[in-house]
Amino acid sequence: MLRDYESMVLVTPDLDPEGAKGVIEEIRELVGSAGGEVVRVEEWGLRDLAYPIRKKTRAYYFVLYFRAPGDFVREYERALELKEPVLRYLTIRLEKGIPEPQGEETCSTSTG
Repeated sequence: MLRDYESMVLVTPDLDPEGAKGVIEEIRELVGSAGGEVVRVEEWGLRDLAYPIRKKTRAYYFVLYFRAPGDFVREYERALELKEPVLRYLTIRLEKGIPEPQGEETCSTSTG
């Protein structure tokens, strides 16, 4: 049974915007390889961090909404932990399904 998830991923500012999007593409492929699907990716752009993470004060923010098997999340988070460009991540299960996009809150939205 596929479950709905929301995952915020912070990517190092050492990459250019295309490099940061490349990291998200790798994550998208990881979800797909496990039989899941990425429903939507919201790119929030380069933003200041509330506190330094690995001596970085800024990061590219991405929010991924995806469907995947319940046992996949452990593998997913382990893969994010091993990706050097990923500074921080947080994944939650959505009980009420994936929400619709909220107008102008997102910088860009891509479906895949």
